[in-house]
Amino acid sequence: MGVEAVVGPMTVLAQVAIAMLLFAWPLPHRPHFWVRLGALAAAGVALTLALVAAAEATGMLQARGPSRVLEEFALFSLVLVFAVPTLLILFDTSVWVALFFATAGYTLQNLASGTVGLLAFALGERSTLLGLAEMAAVTCVVYLLGYLAFALPVRRHGLTDVEDHGMLIVVAAVILVVIAFDLVNKSLPMLGAGFADVVLLRIIHGISCVFMLTVEFELLYTRSLQTNVAAMERARADDAKVLAASRANVQAINVRMHDIRHQLRDLEALDFVGADALADLEGQLSVYDAAVKTGNVALDTVLTEKGLVCEREGISLGCVADGGALSFMAPADIYSLFGDAVDNAMEAVVKLDDPDKRVIDLTVRSTGCMVSAHVENYFRGDVRLSNGLPLAPSRQDARGYGARHMRAVAERYGGSITTSTDGDLFRLDVLIPIPATREAAVR
Repeated sequence: MGVEAVVGPMTVLAQVAIAMLLFAWPLPHRPHFWVRLGALAAAGVALTLALVAAAEATGMLQARGPSRVLEEFALFSLVLVFAVPTLLILFDTSVWVALFFATAGYTLQNLASGTVGLLAFALGERSTLLGLAEMAAVTCVVYLLGYLAFALPVRRHGLTDVEDHGMLIVVAAVILVVIAFDLVNKSLPMLGAGFADVVLLRIIHGISCVFMLTVEFELLYTRSLQTNVAAMERARADDAKVLAASRANVQAINVRMHDIRHQLRDLEALDFVGADALADLEGQLSVYDAAVKTGNVALDTVLTEKGLVCEREGISLGCVADGGALSFMAPADIYSLFGDAVDNAMEAVVKLDDPDKRVIDLTVRSTGCMVSAHVENYFRGDVRLSNGLPLAPSRQDARGYGARHMRAVAERYGGSITTSTDGDLFRLDVLIPIPATREAAVR
């Protein structure tokens, strides 16, 4: 068994493995990851040695022409297929996600291999050492560019857990376009193809690899957008139900507090209980008296609900709001937007020990043809952001779209959300244009 016959397949196997790990590394690692990786590497080496020995014994290594191309096509296709269970052994993910990373890694390796082949053909004969150095350098550069252009955006956009059954089509395309095209290109010089033809087809192969990687990324990104939109629509429907329930609860509390206040007046008239005790009891009950009146039922409901939570947590929720300025918005959207905003502020303030800083200020007002909302609170440590917005774990755990939902609500009405910090003070500003019909009515 010749050294060259072993080194070539081993090098390709290592390149494929590194390219796939480059994409899949952010995935959750399974227990004993390094042991699994070592065992798989050993199995890969043993299997490669066995295949090379079998190919040498049967004369496959000496085969040329179409038969050699078909043999290599079948072999490389099997490598791609077996890469999926390999990734599933190493990472805690689904088959569809593993398919994406397997095809992406394989395509990136093929792009690097094709680039090395193009340079080798264009530069002609040179020493083995120089050829190896050239291969290592080109592979590193291509992998770095592939990481920056594709792997990093996948991680940045949170696409590592997005599933798309369209990956089956991508697998077929990679097998037919990338693998088959590459093998045909490798056989062209032996078939007597001209220099210009070989170079042109090599360049087309490289473009095909980049195109396949772009298609894979766009598939995931589109699927992610579709999933997010569907989740936000479900969240909006859920908020409408929660708003109705909360409104009913607030009304029930108001009615009950009204009755209890009358009963306290009766007790006071009977002089059965001390005046101080009655005053103290009435003061405690006033916490549950939903007195928030902004001119908008949905805003009243959410502020009353959050106000009760703030009271329980020792947080002061201050509010100066013109609820009528929000009359053009759907009640569920108002509930979602301000519920998320106050939730985020509460998450930050509840961590503070200084009672003077356990304060949330909310302002809603209309200025000209715009309505603005301003939420201000103190915080400690770092503000965790999701797409430029603070992320409340309570909403994240429930639906995972709190911050994005806030932005989606504002943008639904042509508005925007901005955040800023000044020392330990955090500010959230929402700006939404008032529709022309609503503006005319106000005037």
